[in-house]
Amino acid sequence: MAEQEKKVSFKHTLNLNQTDFPIHPKFKDEEEGLLLRWAHEKLEQKTFEKNNEKNARFILHDGPPYANGHIHLGHAYNKSIKDIIAKSQRMAGNHVPVVPGFDCHGLPIEQKVTQELGKQKTGPVTRAELIKKCRDFAQGWIEVQTAEFRRLGVLMDFDHPYKTMDPHYEASIIRAFGDFVEKGYIERKLKTVPWCMFDQTVLAAAEIEHQPRIDPSIYVLFTLNPQLVVEKLPDLARKLWDGLADHSLIERRQSEELAQKRKPVSFLVWTTTPWTLPLNRAVFLNPTATYAVLHIHNQYVIIGESLADTFCAQMKVAKELVATLSADQLVGLSVAHPFIDNVTVPVLADSFVSLEDGTACVHSAPGCGPEDYEMGVKYGLEIFSPVGPDGRYTAGIQPAHLLNMKITEGQTWVLEELERRGTLLYKTEINHPYPHCWRCRKPLIFRATQQWFCNLEKHHLRERALKAIDSVAFFPERSGNFLRATIGSRLEWCLSRQRIWGVPIPALLCKNGDSAFIEPALIDKVAAGIEEHGIEWWDTVTADELLSKKKPPTCTECGSTEFVKETDILDVWFESGISHFAVLQRHDDRIEKKEYREAAVLHQPISSMAHGESWFPADLYVEGVDQHRAWFQSSLLTSLVLENEPCFKGVLTHGFTVDAQGRKMSKSLGNVVAPEEMIKEMGTDCLRLWASSISLEGDAVVSEALLNNVKEVYRKIRNTCRFLLANLYDYDHEKDAIALDKLRLLDRIALHELHLFAERIRAAYDSYDLTIIFHELGSFCAQLSSVYVDIIKDRLYVELPSGHARRSAQTVCWYHLDQITRLMAPILSFTAELISDHYQKGKQESIHLQDFVDVPLPPGIVAEQWNLLADIRPAILKAIESLRATGVIKHSLEAQVTLFVDTNADTMAAWHGFERALHASHETKEAFIKEWLIVSRVTFAASKDGLAPTALPGLYVQVTPAEGHKCPRCWQYDTNTNEFGLCSRCAPIVQQIESGLR
Repeated sequence: MAEQEKKVSFKHTLNLNQTDFPIHPKFKDEEEGLLLRWAHEKLEQKTFEKNNEKNARFILHDGPPYANGHIHLGHAYNKSIKDIIAKSQRMAGNHVPVVPGFDCHGLPIEQKVTQELGKQKTGPVTRAELIKKCRDFAQGWIEVQTAEFRRLGVLMDFDHPYKTMDPHYEASIIRAFGDFVEKGYIERKLKTVPWCMFDQTVLAAAEIEHQPRIDPSIYVLFTLNPQLVVEKLPDLARKLWDGLADHSLIERRQSEELAQKRKPVSFLVWTTTPWTLPLNRAVFLNPTATYAVLHIHNQYVIIGESLADTFCAQMKVAKELVATLSADQLVGLSVAHPFIDNVTVPVLADSFVSLEDGTACVHSAPGCGPEDYEMGVKYGLEIFSPVGPDGRYTAGIQPAHLLNMKITEGQTWVLEELERRGTLLYKTEINHPYPHCWRCRKPLIFRATQQWFCNLEKHHLRERALKAIDSVAFFPERSGNFLRATIGSRLEWCLSRQRIWGVPIPALLCKNGDSAFIEPALIDKVAAGIEEHGIEWWDTVTADELLSKKKPPTCTECGSTEFVKETDILDVWFESGISHFAVLQRHDDRIEKKEYREAAVLHQPISSMAHGESWFPADLYVEGVDQHRAWFQSSLLTSLVLENEPCFKGVLTHGFTVDAQGRKMSKSLGNVVAPEEMIKEMGTDCLRLWASSISLEGDAVVSEALLNNVKEVYRKIRNTCRFLLANLYDYDHEKDAIALDKLRLLDRIALHELHLFAERIRAAYDSYDLTIIFHELGSFCAQLSSVYVDIIKDRLYVELPSGHARRSAQTVCWYHLDQITRLMAPILSFTAELISDHYQKGKQESIHLQDFVDVPLPPGIVAEQWNLLADIRPAILKAIESLRATGVIKHSLEAQVTLFVDTNADTMAAWHGFERALHASHETKEAFIKEWLIVSRVTFAASKDGLAPTALPGLYVQVTPAEGHKCPRCWQYDTNTNEFGLCSRCAPIVQQIESGLR
């Protein structure tokens, strides 16, 4: 019989895997093929319209990326998150029409185009040429970025995006600004602002980055007039100069020798910006501080007493205390400028002066420092700023020698002049964070210029914004604190920029003075012109054409009627910030342009119009954490002015893309990973899976270890689905599915676990917790493969093809495949589409047009019983493993197991319920546990005698080599085999198959 067993093959009687779904993906071919198919099927449009007949709508408003280059990994990360959320909301049954946006105006594009035009032309570049080239430049990159976003599998309405340079959007910006003007938020005034002398424009707070920089740290002497000391501080004068302080002696100046012996008394001022000293207008003290008079280097210096020890240690001199004075005794004095002859400045006091560092004596130049400016306004100091846009000293600067000198050169000159005059007591260096321009990465200065501002204190806008934040859901929750902090610290918003490529501020300036004319009628006229012709219209219209013929304005300062157009443009953050006004309030194509224009002029929400429905407010904004000081902030502030409520119900923020060392990706560091590199290496779905794996609480790390883990998770998911597919080749769910109450108990248990898994995934999608989904998908597929799939292989391969045992397993396999495919689709968009092509018979529409479906809850599954079975399996497998470790058996099918269950043990309380469930299913506990353990035989003993206790109290086991012969078809051991060695189960199955009964 042994010879005959070797000769006979039963492979043809097995239900072996069959699928043409490849085990090794060909990412490029698969994904590019699907992209072409989706374009042919107009999938973007269909997803945009999906569920639009339903009342349930979810609006995810896309923040516009800047259209000036290829997308980077941060873009890919952000857009993937948005797309995952949008797809999951659609599959949950909501209408999710996502309009992508592009930010088009601004300095980087203008600079790039200016450089290119400069290379092409020998003459000057006109404004018209520059604007046209900027439009072409931005449009070119919009097309590139659109293709790159589509390559990521992102489904948005890319055929109809919103662009901040579209004339209708530009007009919306003007109209929104007009609303601000009409409600009294806009002011034009001289103020010290952060200025980039390289780009020659003011910067918003969101455009400033602090980078380490080494600056001179100098201690400068502002000297008191000796006579003033005698008059105002007579006790100090006597103490310092003794007989030399006699008032009459000083007045008569009888002794030049005595006068020379008076040692000077000076305030010791600390600064790290020597170039600002020519603009000094005061010295400030802390009003609560005590000041020490020290004797240093044969002179007297005044310094905050609490800082004296530190300073003396730094100078390496002994602390020689002469006297102490209160701030009140010193305020009101005046001191000589350290190098400008015949100039004195007042000594004032304010609480902004720090007692933590420096000398508690602060040099104040209101024309070149934000705090200095505030103090200048508060105390009526001159806002003196003879510094040009290019960082050169201009007319009015003293000494006149500095005229036209760059401030960087002026810094050196000042240091040399201080040393020459002996007013530089001590000099060192400091490495400190200094504000830099986020575009050119060069250091900023602060200079006073005429700018347009939004007053955040008007109508309590800042307080309203802080209150509104409490009504917004933040993901992660703590991120709301960032928005509170950025808004809470602001008093105003500088809206003007000194550039060309952008939306003009619709104002007229007095030709002979410095006053501005701006009113609603003028703004409406400008908006209408720009809506028809774009911002180019502002350059073609004259100031006279803009003025009212009936009632021409006059300058409030000089009475002139001659005006010129404002040349400043609006801040790009204002442009993108009003996207809720331009996009969410005018989405419906059924709204006629005339109706929209009238509504916008009247500041009337489109939702109140008969022909349209507003998408305002959006359900969710999704951007990087840095947007709390940028787009989130500008969007919230503008929506509170324009619509009187927040433009978003929820805000989701994520971190930056960083390398394995936690360094932010940058070209200078050489650690940039481009999206196309990741796609080429591991496919788009793996990039999207990586995006889902990143916790919102931290930065998006790109490291070899992390990406390898992502690839492994993807492999598990794909291979699990492939196995399920391969075992459904002859299964038609409509015809072959087994009713839930007829399923085998093990299959019902697996279906119950699938139900719980699907609930967890759906809940995670609802809370935007993509990291949970990443881990759940990976761990569930791994567990499914190692337990349920491993167990049912025997039934799938061996049982009668259309028999109940196999169909029961196939039914549950189909449910698993259907659920995993749908639940992964928002993330693994390409893979899910391909898998659904294989198992959905007669598939009519993309997986991305389908919905999530509920997993049917099978009857008769009790959690306690399932938990008991989950505990029993590893306890027994441990005993089997010990036998395998000694070489007695090589596979679990070579084992037979004897069990005793002590139902009196607390851990076994659910056993009787399990037996009843088996009885109801017409199954035996021996057959169930045999399949559960993948062994050849299971018997139950009447007592625990001769059995070993397991790690599970109440369960006893004995594992021995299986008796009988190994069946050549199913590999199980049986004592009752036929002449071909087939076991008692396989023999009749083979007979039926060979008889044509399947």
